Amino acid sequence: MTGRPGAERSDWTDQDLLTRREAGERIRAEIAETEALLAAAGPARAAERAALERRLAVLRAHPAAASAGPPAA
Repeated sequence: MTGRPGAERSDWTDQDLLTRREAGERIRAEIAETEALLAAAGPARAAERAALERRLAVLRAHPAAASAGPPAA
């Protein structure tokens, strides 16, 4: 123990943070990937489609999804 306040505190707390833009970009990438999986899932895979649709709805509703700006062309 060094006697300094916070000396034992992990420095990962400050180093492992995403900016809102980075978080939004990652969520938008997940949205694109989920949309592709949904498009590839045939009608016979109803349970998989339902799970993908729920995931897509949650991803689209996340506030960070809007912070990445318009999709890259």
